[in-house]
Amino acid sequence: MMGVGKAIVFGFFAMFPGMILSLIAWVLVGQPETWTSWMSIPCYGPFFGCIALGVWFGMRSESEVELET
Repeated sequence: MMGVGKAIVFGFFAMFPGMILSLIAWVLVGQPETWTSWMSIPCYGPFFGCIALGVWFGMRSESEVELET
């Protein structure tokens, strides 16, 4: 159960770099005034990609880590 909580926290914190990358992508495509369907890729791709990557990093198990007593 610890992995799910960690995955949610990692996904939440990965949201902030995703917002910055989406903003940079929007500026790089020329800051269009009207929305078209191709704009979904540069605007939503980095945002949800970073969240998915954060959740994936959070769900990884740390089986090789051992506690020293």
